Amino acid sequence: MPSDHHSLRAIATLVPAAKLVAGDLLTRLEQRTPDGTAGLLDALAIIAQGTEEDRSRLARLSALRTTELWGNDLYKAWPWLQAWMSTDVAAAWTFIERALTTTPDDARAVLVRVLGFWDEVHFDVTAMWSELRRQPALLARIIPTVFRHLPPGDDPQHTGVYQIMAEDRAIDIRGRLPRLLEQIAGPESHAALKALAMHADLAALRPFFQNAVRRHGEAAAEGEPWTPAQIVAFAAEHECDPRPPGDLFRVACNRLQAVRHDIEERDFGDRGLFPPKTPEITLQRYFAGRLERESRGRYDVTREEEVADHKEPDIRLRRAQVGVVSIEIKPLDPGRYSVAEMKDTLETQLVGQYMRAVDSRHGILLLCMIKDRKWEIEKPDGTIDRTAGLPDLLKVLNDAAADLVAGRPDIDGLTVIGIDATPWAKAGKASKTKEAKAPAKPGGRAKVKTAAPTEGT
Repeated sequence: MPSDHHSLRAIATLVPAAKLVAGDLLTRLEQRTPDGTAGLLDALAIIAQGTEEDRSRLARLSALRTTELWGNDLYKAWPWLQAWMSTDVAAAWTFIERALTTTPDDARAVLVRVLGFWDEVHFDVTAMWSELRRQPALLARIIPTVFRHLPPGDDPQHTGVYQIMAEDRAIDIRGRLPRLLEQIAGPESHAALKALAMHADLAALRPFFQNAVRRHGEAAAEGEPWTPAQIVAFAAEHECDPRPPGDLFRVACNRLQAVRHDIEERDFGDRGLFPPKTPEITLQRYFAGRLERESRGRYDVTREEEVADHKEPDIRLRRAQVGVVSIEIKPLDPGRYSVAEMKDTLETQLVGQYMRAVDSRHGILLLCMIKDRKWEIEKPDGTIDRTAGLPDLLKVLNDAAADLVAGRPDIDGLTVIGIDATPWAKAGKASKTKEAKAPAKPGGRAKVKTAAPTEGT
């Protein structure tokens, strides 16, 4: 085994080289346990890239070393536990469950470090997540244990700029686990979701799991997908009363997309109605009125002005026994709202404050551009596009919304809808191009037809 750590790290990043030396490294570690931990994690990561036989031997050795060291030298035990998790997650998790029970005072700190294994650079994290995906019954064991010892009520509250610490990464992993279980098709994961919906340690997440059971069942029952034209034709003639909260969210998105089309595309629509520097309250009243006129008895509309101190969203769509959809409205013209400020509005205001205040699991950020402007947006290659338009902005914000939904079981749907309400070009000049815009999928990422590449927490 190389004595310098740089060589170990280099070999660990080269899969062919790692496969060549994995067996020899494993034999040496079986014969003698290193005195320290320097370089050990890299050596274990090399062995984990070996043959299936190498991985099986490593799992047995890691289980033995972890058990021996845990009560005597926890610092030395961590690399072995991480290797065990990467090679036999079910057996390693059984050990962790016992460890959390025997050391309740240190349970949160232990769990923070364990969850960090799924967001670490040494081992193949993708393979570790894939292994969890193959074991929904194990996920159903892991999730309540994680939420019991890492309850959201004890999470640190950040304001402004802050440094991401190990606990923040563990909280992110905690949020991804329920979403992962929902993504696994089949009766085993469906039964696991139903069981977790009734689990005593997950009472605060019961709405999420109840909706996840419904969504999981709907996905399993889906037939041939409709074309966009079929969906539009059906929606124009048929619409049932929303029953689960997700239905109300879809109705809200459909109504706002209809308003967007009316403003942007109709020759006698309201495009150009709002001058620059139009107050937000004017837009609130306008869109509340449009939504109320288009309600068709499916929901009730409440404006923020009717409550106090802007502690709640600009507009609430509510239906008794169904839920609440929160809508926050921002006017876009030069000088108002940078990309960073809109991301903060999405996460801190809409999700963190307004949706929580009205017990809402669905939110919409509605952006109304009333005068042409551009934004600075970082492109995938790291360069800055200083001429990004509204479609580019919507993609960035809907990616952020998708990441928030993926990482927070208390949110079921979040999307950003943009409306270009700028005036048409004057007669005699080149007319404005009516850009084709596809509606953002509720809770998902916007799909916009632009020249920029497209694909969200």
